[in-house]
Amino acid sequence: MKLQDITKKTDAELTELIVTTRADLAKAVIDSRTKEVKNTKQLAAFKKTIARALTIAREREIAKMEAAE
Repeated sequence: MKLQDITKKTDAELTELIVTTRADLAKAVIDSRTKEVKNTKQLAAFKKTIARALTIAREREIAKMEAAE
């Protein structure tokens, strides 16, 4: 998922994206260990999506903390 798509999501959608992508990553890791994955680059894509979503979530959290001060 691209960064622009992630930044347009609300906080609830962002949390849901993180949870579902982590579940997909866990399933893909299991499939890769049992040699059922055809696209091995998908694992890296899941990891990058999770990292991007967590980064955006943290930036929003910091912005809210600074606004409260």
